[in-house]
Amino acid sequence: MIERKRQSAIERKPAILKAFFEVIEKEGFENASVAKVAMKAGVHPSLVIHYFGTKEKMVLELVDEVLATYADLFRRLPKDGPPLERLERLLQLVWSREWHEAASFAVVFSFLALSQRDDEVRKRVRNLYNNYRRYLQVQVCFFAEEGVIRIDDVEAAVEALISLSEGSHYFCRFHIDNGTFDSHCQHMIVAAKRILGVQSPDI
Repeated sequence: MIERKRQSAIERKPAILKAFFEVIEKEGFENASVAKVAMKAGVHPSLVIHYFGTKEKMVLELVDEVLATYADLFRRLPKDGPPLERLERLLQLVWSREWHEAASFAVVFSFLALSQRDDEVRKRVRNLYNNYRRYLQVQVCFFAEEGVIRIDDVEAAVEALISLSEGSHYFCRFHIDNGTFDSHCQHMIVAAKRILGVQSPDI
């Protein structure tokens, strides 16, 4: 009986979080009530409260799940290989469909907005960005030491790269269609190489 209850929780919690995600995506965070989430998941509202306690706790679990998607992408960023090849792999991943479509824009935007008024959400988002920044700092220093790029200020270059990638992410949602997405990404990669002062014409 205990094992069956545990299995039920293992199956139901992800299903409820998925329903929460879908309601936010369709109706926005403010309209994603426990009742609507329960209806979407096909369970009683009391069961949602039973598993999560409050909507706020459910938000944090979903935030962690969405951020984990990006954390998985960050872990796939190259950390070895020949310098030129590593740089190319890095830029190709950051400006790829997989990166841009990792999570629903509507949900991510809702969480970013929520992070401005919720300290716990802001802490989680900031931690993810800090990890991304530290990774880029290490890589940019490596590329500079190897003579692959030429820059005067590592911090400025990293900030510019993050701003370019994040700006591109939002710009694509409003101004780029499927037919021009690939060319847009190539333009952004060229811009990133200019920011970094890439020294090889072959990359």
